[in-house]
Amino acid sequence: MKTEFIIQTRCFPVRIRDQRTGKELNDTIVFELNQLRAAAGMGLDHEAVVRDKYNKMGYWVLEIGKPKKSTMTINLEELYKAHDRFVVGKREKVEA
Repeated sequence: MKTEFIIQTRCFPVRIRDQRTGKELNDTIVFELNQLRAAAGMGLDHEAVVRDKYNKMGYWVLEIGKPKKSTMTINLEELYKAHDRFVVGKREKVEA
């Protein structure tokens, strides 16, 4: 049986400055659309959400570009199999 999870995302290009070193960097940050909608329900726009995430990591946001919209389909069975290959000894396997 094929199980999928479909999410809508927004990828923002950003220009940031490391508060510790002063070095400026180009970066991207991706949010699920529902995260941005929830923030909007609390009166925050997408720029406030982006700035908050980077500020918590020790960066100043200098510029936020236009987000790229994307819809991602995640095959949950394949994701589970990949997880088993990379995570060893973290949990017990369930036998059917």
